[in-house]
Amino acid sequence: MNTMSKQTQNSETQEVKAMKAKCPDCDAALDVPQDTAKGEIVSCPGCGLELEVKQVHAGCVDLQELTLEGEDWGE
Repeated sequence: MNTMSKQTQNSETQEVKAMKAKCPDCDAALDVPQDTAKGEIVSCPGCGLELEVKQVHAGCVDLQELTLEGEDWGE
């Protein structure tokens, strides 16, 4: 048996750990990857709302509804 192919199979089957969070709009459970950084955008699987990661601390994620501010051209 080839040990190289066995190592490749093991690394492919490892799961990426996720932090748990809830959508502030519909309360759907979200799995946010451990390597998520502040400022990243995630989508709610329940309602499709785009959420911005405001803070990541000790396995806890603070999410806020993404708001896009429009340009004010003085009109």
